[in-house]
Parts: sequence; structure tokens; C-alpha cells
Amino acid sequence: MKYRRVMSSLGMLGARSVALALLVASSGCEAGLTSGIEYPDVSDVELDDHLLTPEGEAEPSVSVSNFKFAPRTCDGIDTRMALKDLDQEDLSRFFASRGLNLKPRKARGDLYWYEITSQEEGEEPTVLRLRLAVLPDRYAAAKDLHDSLLQHGPGWWGVRRGNLALLAPKASLTKALRFAVKYKLQCWGAFTYAGVDDAYVVAGGYTEF
Repeated sequence: MKYRRVMSSLGMLGARSVALALLVASSGCEAGLTSGIEYPDVSDVELDDHLLTPEGEAEPSVSVSNFKFAPRTCDGIDTRMALKDLDQEDLSRFFASRGLNLKPRKARGDLYWYEITSQEEGEEPTVLRLRLAVLPDRYAAAKDLHDSLLQHGPGWWGVRRGNLALLAPKASLTKALRFAVKYKLQCWGAFTYAGVDDAYVVAGGYTEF
């Protein structure tokens, strides 16, 4: 699996600047490993308010190469590239700023779990588990997220910020985007979605080179 990036004609900071993301169609998600984890209900998130076409127009199609995050979706959030080493507390602080007071649970070494519990009326509570890896540098974090997506397959996704890589369980493209947008994860790290044979990074939110 390789990262595929296409240069956007809008908002370019030079010939090697912002990478425009492509995404595989959500139907490709069927081949990925099943996580057995239920996502909280995010059906109230309107993606049209947060996505644009690659040319910057409204009402994009949520399909391969046909959208990017709208700049306004990260208003008020610092999306400058992280230059110093980070640890799990950076993500904990970000979650807290989004109204989620989550404490990381150490799995092993530099791996941590973040668990988001939700409960629908009349239903048993469900727990969504996110895995955070703290790596030596941003290159190791990029490799970790890429390798994890390769191993788990289509439908798995994550975000990467500096030396941190956050892996999320399999979801349809629409659900993954809605979840990310709800908690602004695309503003904390570069949103990446696993396709059949590639991982795709979406432009418009947090960006790293």
C-alpha cells in the first residue's frame, strides 16, 4: 500500500506544498478486518458544511478525489505543523478542548488506548477504542500509521500529528468523516483512510509534509 497524493491547484504554497487527498469509495471498506466495535451515532453531522470540491466549490461528492476539507472546518484551531516531540497528553488536551475528558490507558510500550463510551436509549453502552502510538519522530509515525492501515485493510482510518499516530476502527468513509468532523480530529492530525491497496490523505485540515 502506498500513499497517493495529488497536488491541488488551489491554495498551493509552492510546487511541493499541500497534498490533495484522494479517497477510495466507501464500498471498498467491505474487505477490511472487522473490528467488532460500534461507533456512536454521528448521523447528525452534516458533511456538506465541512467539505468542498477540489476546486473549492460547495456540495462535493464524497468519493475518490472529489472532495477536501473546507478551511472553515478548522476555524479557531491551530493547524500549524507540529515541530516538537509530542506525547499522549497532547491528544488528551485536544480531546478535552472538544468536550471529551478521556484518560489514556497504557497498552504496552508507547501504545495507549482512548475509549469513548456511548449509549443509545434502551441500548447497552458501547465503547469505541482508539489506539495511539507515540513514536520517535514524524517519519516513524507516518510509517506506523501506513503499516497499520495496510495490515487492517480497507475502511480503517486514522490521523497523524508529528510523532503521534492515532488508529481508528473500520468504518464507512461517510461514518469515519462524520466522526472525525464531530471531534475535529482532521484539524488535530492529517486524516488518512485505507482503501483496497492504498492509504489516502485528505487535504484541507491539518497538513504535514
